[in-house]
Amino acid sequence: MRRRPTNKRPLTLHLRVAALAGAAALMITGCSTGGAGGQQPGQNGGEQAVLNVHASSTPTYQANFNPISVTFLPGTRGLIYEPLIAYTPMKPNEGQPWLAEKAEFNDDGTELTLDLRAGVTWSDGEPFTADDVAYTFNLYVEDPATNTGALPVKSAKKVDDDTVTVTFTEPAFARMPSIGNTTPLPEHVFGQEKPVEFTNEKPIGTGPYTLKSFSDQVYTLQKNPKYWDAESIKVEQIAFPASTTQTFTTSLQQGKLDWSGGFVANIDQIFVAKDPQHNKYWFPGDGSVNLLVNQQKAPFDDLELRKAISLGVDRQVLSDTAMQGYTPPAHPTGLVLPAFESAMDPKYKDAKFVHDPAQANKILDEAGYPKGEDGIRTSPDGKKLSFDLVIPSGYVDWVAMSKLLQEQLKEIGIDLKPQGVATQNWSENRNLGNYDITIASVAGGTAPYFLYRSMMSSEFKVAEGKPASSNYSRWYDKETDALFADYEASNDAAAQQQAIAGMQQIVVDELPLIPLLQSPNWFQYRTVNFDGWPTKEDPYALPAPYSYPDNLLVIKQLKPTK
Repeated sequence: MRRRPTNKRPLTLHLRVAALAGAAALMITGCSTGGAGGQQPGQNGGEQAVLNVHASSTPTYQANFNPISVTFLPGTRGLIYEPLIAYTPMKPNEGQPWLAEKAEFNDDGTELTLDLRAGVTWSDGEPFTADDVAYTFNLYVEDPATNTGALPVKSAKKVDDDTVTVTFTEPAFARMPSIGNTTPLPEHVFGQEKPVEFTNEKPIGTGPYTLKSFSDQVYTLQKNPKYWDAESIKVEQIAFPASTTQTFTTSLQQGKLDWSGGFVANIDQIFVAKDPQHNKYWFPGDGSVNLLVNQQKAPFDDLELRKAISLGVDRQVLSDTAMQGYTPPAHPTGLVLPAFESAMDPKYKDAKFVHDPAQANKILDEAGYPKGEDGIRTSPDGKKLSFDLVIPSGYVDWVAMSKLLQEQLKEIGIDLKPQGVATQNWSENRNLGNYDITIASVAGGTAPYFLYRSMMSSEFKVAEGKPASSNYSRWYDKETDALFADYEASNDAAAQQQAIAGMQQIVVDELPLIPLLQSPNWFQYRTVNFDGWPTKEDPYALPAPYSYPDNLLVIKQLKPTK
């Protein structure tokens, strides 16, 4: 029997106040070709250099600084609009007070009181108050399309200028990171518009930067003189030049980028070797890449088959060949490392996946999957273990991975036939469950709960033929759901950790999906003009310039070197 949490008594939320490490991260993946004409202020002495950022491979920009839009531009969230409480995956469940200095739940987790930071103003000089926060949460109810975090908000009301209460339809303890990372909207601006359609071309935020200039080729942010913590911001200007994937690589080679996030083949030769003293990179995990097997279809509902497939996969070869060694094999718990290391059950600390085709073949022999004359096994009901492995044809790393998987699983009598299709076609069939086996990634989120929820919560259960929004392997299990219920009903850290440990055991023992590799948080940086970057030795935030709210944490740490 797995041990499950028994202490369900909700406790008051206490935010563990971590040092307000600084810093920035623009959302999406990145671009950049250097400033106008490639010249940076400060290169010839004088004013400070501009921080040049590759944040999205976009050849041209369209102005959109609406933080609740699905197409907002990098830097909108974090640099212009700030969180209430900043939660980074690198410090799971440790909220850093920001626009809210304190958050406290009632006993059953259905009401949250937020004490806001006094004296904060919007960049146009208007005061930031409880009216703005209440407006933002009520907007989630009035216009569900704005509720991108799917928070179970019932209502919000102002208590006084610096206090707000938010009421939820169910206990919301587990959702605190999503609640905290909410970016309040200025009611005096958004209240005059249709919030979802509003492109907000002249953004008014509380954050450390305002928009200085915009064109379809580059936009620039400048330090906000009205920022409530202006003294901590040392970077004066940030530029986001547009680029394609090709021009991104060229700009990186030429030293025109200070901060970028994207895949670069042969990075040591292409980038580091150009200036080993200043050109650096670090790719911590921010999710996992998994082999999904459809749990609602035979024979993948057979645990013995899933175990054999896992043993047949050589993850180190996948890492070294398909990913050029940039990202390591996944951990058997599926946890993202190093971010979620503190949540790992000690019994799994040294666990590793094993590649053992001989053992895999033995398991399949004993489970009634005999090999035919062609070397391909058949299931107990006589069907060949021959399956299409459908993947997006544009994902070159997954294409390479699929070919390796085909070779590896052939050794244990399973015939995989890689099929490259358009990304939209692949995602539609993944969502609808129209597949036997495929590759898909899962985002780590801000805490292990969010990772496991998207992997295997029956909250996302759908009828056959209906699209799922998560849990694409369609793992519906009462024991798993009981662990989620235990976690969600409690605000006690020990009880929540016990639930997370139970979820780890299910991933290890039951293989609701088969973890392959960690997905990397891409991050290249130069220390010529700025320093204070997150590193393996000081992992204070996810480092990619598309990670929020980590971008805010990074930018508050950066300092000019000249």
